[in-house]
Amino acid sequence: MADGRALSRFAGVRRLSEALPSRLILADHLLKDGVGHHLGYNIALADAAVRRGMGVEIVSSREFDPGLAPGVSARRLFRRDYRAEPPMWVARNHRLLTLLERWCDWRFRADLGRLRGVGPEDAIFAQMIAPRHFRRWVEWLAASGSRAVLFLHLGYRPERFGTLRTEIERLEEDVRRRLVFITDSEKLVEPFGRALGYRVHYLPHVISYPLASNVAKAAGVTIYQAGNARREKGFAEVVEAVRRILESGNPGGLRFVLQCNHPDSVAVEILRDRPCSGPFLEWIDRAQSNAEYIRRLASADVVLLPYHSDLYVARTSGIFCECRVLGKPVVASRGTWAGDRVARDGGGWLVGERNVGELTAILQRIPEEREAVTAAARALAPAARAEFHRDALMERLVKLWREARGV
Repeated sequence: MADGRALSRFAGVRRLSEALPSRLILADHLLKDGVGHHLGYNIALADAAVRRGMGVEIVSSREFDPGLAPGVSARRLFRRDYRAEPPMWVARNHRLLTLLERWCDWRFRADLGRLRGVGPEDAIFAQMIAPRHFRRWVEWLAASGSRAVLFLHLGYRPERFGTLRTEIERLEEDVRRRLVFITDSEKLVEPFGRALGYRVHYLPHVISYPLASNVAKAAGVTIYQAGNARREKGFAEVVEAVRRILESGNPGGLRFVLQCNHPDSVAVEILRDRPCSGPFLEWIDRAQSNAEYIRRLASADVVLLPYHSDLYVARTSGIFCECRVLGKPVVASRGTWAGDRVARDGGGWLVGERNVGELTAILQRIPEEREAVTAAARALAPAARAEFHRDALMERLVKLWREARGV
């Protein structure tokens, strides 16, 4: 949910130091549109790299529209990875699923084989790496002879990476030295390090665009659930809590805005009959433009993040980072990454995971508690801006690149 028009202003910037990568190659096999934070994240990194005087190239899905990142060179390389969300009839058949995984693995290896022209002073930032991608990237680095530094942005399930330790140890020392393991969750640094047997670095999620705080707001209290309609984001619990409040007459005058585009199978069933409606509820069933998303987030009073811990116990939330930068209070589940931040720093409400009754009660309390909680959230904004600023991340990335090269 971002655009890259600002990058054109820095097209002529010269490298500020010889001890910088010649190019930052942003490789994201999942980057194909504006859904989620893939586009915004890559634009943020590209902008920060150009500010430092580096060249930038995005290596994306073949479905990516380069017009979404004007001013940035884009190489559309990766084919769709069907095994991420296989058709149900395939997922239920172990033999077919195994064949699908082998086919996808072969295609990913073949696509990487077409990644040529990488120079010895380049840095490659490969994102959202699962073990299957990890193996192919390391294989590519060992065979390419480019002597580039490869940053592997690890996924969020460290237990799946333990089998890779032996494979790393078998690599030649020169190849191993040019591997840099990173995660955007401070909670995953130690688990990933233990699984791999190597140091893992924390590089926070970055905010990709200015977030206006002076947007006009509707009367009353606006509660916003942003992001795709998915089970693990607590969509079912939110819809049920909203239904209960509206059916009780909504005595607090709350206004709900629920984003429900790109629904998963659970959300599809919930949305089939639209379980609730009325003047205090707005459904968003389409992808939003960058400008619209920023406006809605800025105009909301509270943002809902009742995520499930099976996927978000240590996994970050880009929306949470944006809320922190904006000084927006959130409702987050206990035992998740976002919930742990709220428990540590304040600026929000904590709810039991999948607990519709508690979520309903919290929403009903918001009108009387909002002022104090919002003040606490706003007090956290300066520290959040410092942590999630793109330039701070790029400074750390350059330092790690120099260390890997022995500069």
